[in-house]
This record gives sequence, C-alpha cells and structure tokens, in this order.
Amino acid sequence: MKKLYFTSLSLLFILLSQDVVKSQTGADSITMGAGYANDIYYSFSDGMVHSVPRTNWDIAFYTLTWSAGVIINDGNGVELRVYANADTSGWNAVDTTGLSTWPLLFNSVDSWEQGAFNQPPSNHPDYGWGVYNTITHDVVGDSIYIIKLADATYRKFWIIKKISIQNVYVFRFANLDGSNEVEVTLDCNDYIDKNFVYYSISNEEILDREPIADNWDILFTKYMEMVQDQPYPVTGVLNNINVPANRFEMVDPDFNDWTATEMDSTKSPIGYDWKHFDMSSFTYIVEDSLVFFVRNMNKDVYKLVFTAFDYTEGKAVFEKSKVHTSAIIQTAYQSRFELYPNPAENRVTIGLPDGVETGRLILTDMTGKALYQIENMEATITLDIDFLRPGVYFISIRSGNLNTTQKLIVR
Repeated sequence: MKKLYFTSLSLLFILLSQDVVKSQTGADSITMGAGYANDIYYSFSDGMVHSVPRTNWDIAFYTLTWSAGVIINDGNGVELRVYANADTSGWNAVDTTGLSTWPLLFNSVDSWEQGAFNQPPSNHPDYGWGVYNTITHDVVGDSIYIIKLADATYRKFWIIKKISIQNVYVFRFANLDGSNEVEVTLDCNDYIDKNFVYYSISNEEILDREPIADNWDILFTKYMEMVQDQPYPVTGVLNNINVPANRFEMVDPDFNDWTATEMDSTKSPIGYDWKHFDMSSFTYIVEDSLVFFVRNMNKDVYKLVFTAFDYTEGKAVFEKSKVHTSAIIQTAYQSRFELYPNPAENRVTIGLPDGVETGRLILTDMTGKALYQIENMEATITLDIDFLRPGVYFISIRSGNLNTTQKLIVR
C-alpha cells in the first residue's frame, strides 16, 4: 500500500507539472540602456528582478565566510596588476616604473569565486592576494596591487587580511604617492544573502547593489572574455551560482532534449557569442539554430532562444519556455539526509534519507563543478575531505525522483 501511495502521488505531480510547463511559454526582453549602462538581474520565473548602474563599483568581495574571492569591475575598464617591485613591506615607497609591462589580471570567466585578486589560480593555502594562516584561520595579504579605475586614475591597493571567523575584510588604498590613504573594515555578514558586497574606491563607499542570491538566475552585463586569445570587453550573460545551462547548436527550433548533454555549471555557459556584429548592416545578428537550456534556482528547466539584440539601447529579445518542472521530485521521500559534522575539517559522514536504499552522491564546489561522486551509495558512508580547501561546498543525493542538496562547510 505504501508503494502504491508513492506511485500515485508521483503521478499526480507529473500531471500537475505538465500543466505548469504548458502555461509558461512566451517572449520577453531586457534593456540595459545606451552604452550598456545597467546590469540586469533576471529570473526565468519572475522576469527582471533588478536593474542597477553597472559603473558604480570598482571591487567586490565574495560574502561567504570561508571564501577569499575578490573581483574587479573589469567590464567597466578597471585594471589590476600585482606590484612587481616588493611585497607588502614596500607599501610606503611604491615605484611604478615599468607598470605597463606588468601583466593585467582579470576575473575568471568560469568561477565567480576566482576574481582578479585570486589570479593566477592556486591551491589552498595560497588565495592569490593572501595566504591562509592555519592557526588564526585568517587569510593574510602578501601582495600590493596597482589598480587603475575607470576614470584612468591609479591607486595602490592592499588587502591586509580577511578575519575569516568574523567574515570581515580589512583593506587599504592610497594615491601612488601615498597621499589620501584610506583603510576600510568591511563586514560581509551584513550581505550574506547576496553573492557579493561591492565597494567604490572613487567614492569611498560600500554598495549593496545585488538582489538576494536566491531570487535571480542570470545576469546581463559587460565583462572581460578571451576573444581570439586576447582579453576583450563583451556584453553577454553570466549565470548565477548553482544555475547551470547547456548549449545546442544547429538544432531545430522545436528541439527540447535538454538531457542530451550534461549541463555546464561554470559562470558563463551562455556567454556573449549568441550574437555577432555585422559590419555591412552595422547591426547585431543573432545566431540561427542556437538553443540554451537553463536549470533555474527552483530547479526547473527553461529553454532559452535569443531572437534579437539592439546595441543602441542594449536590448536583448528572447523566447523562454519551461520544459521541465522540479515539482515531481518533491515529497515522495523525506528529502533531508544525514550530514555531520558540519562544519567539518577532515572527514564527514553522510547517510541516505529515510526510505532511500541507494543513490548517487555528488560533491560540488560553489561553481557547481563536480569534485567527487559515488554512483551507487548505500546506507551511510564517511568521506575523507582532506583534499578540500576551506570553503563552502554542496553534497547532492539523487535517487529516482529524489534530488536533494545540502551545504557543507569545510574549515
């Protein structure tokens, strides 16, 4: 009788979800403004969530406690270089001779957490701008940076430390000659429901400019991308953390097989190259026979097809349709599974949810990249997690119609 109940319940959700899928199809558009003046945060279920000036910030800090990610507004012309002539001991006597020959640093196009200050990518305990202290758990800055702002003025910049347990950054900046020095203590806890907290060096101002992270799926913005092996500013789409997508080229407009390839969980699976500029007509042409599928924050899957792009007003026109709903994966089983200790250091124990005899376990990082998996997990297991650096990860259990995820914090 119990099995029959689950089967009937699942069938009910399938029938309900089919009605929902059929009802959510249509055209939509967003407008960034002339010169792509605004960033547009977009939700597939709710439409445009937030529009905010793209030029009002210079740097931003990833808000999670056990992260050291720091990005720059490289899409607005902000440039970053490591000071080549000294470590932090040289703060008081910066000499920028040869500055133009020092390599430029850019945000990763694959990971939100790997900002320009975290380049080149390295492993724990080195986070680029600083090194993790195993005793205090702080990340201590070991580099001076030269940052060029969008107005073409320069500052020297030093992230002194991140007090990890408090989730607080301390950083300092000044003119190159040492004048107008400013030291900032920034508490990320006030913005923990956002991906980043932003800062304007020009205005010496902390900015709360993002919507709540759970409320949006994709971001229309301008950013730096490698084009023909050269860094170049592009206008396109970046996916929110835990919002994967896949891309299908040369397919029929009615193509709906979103499961044909694995979804890409990096930062830019949609990107910018769904359009190209035609010099003869001086307009953007949207690529033919190109289809994206996006799994949104609600775990529903939407089909996305761009139909037009007008650069004069930064307007993207597209069609979206829900092709899969997550409603069918809920309530058939108790969804929570055992996960302890959490936070963890060396080992973590995981137990399947009640009523689940076997399942697929997947461990991912904040970008959605799979780091470890077990195809047929049974009962309870203990994992050695020494290979993980401190930070936030996700453990997912998949079994039949069940797909449940919990956050794991590694110290």
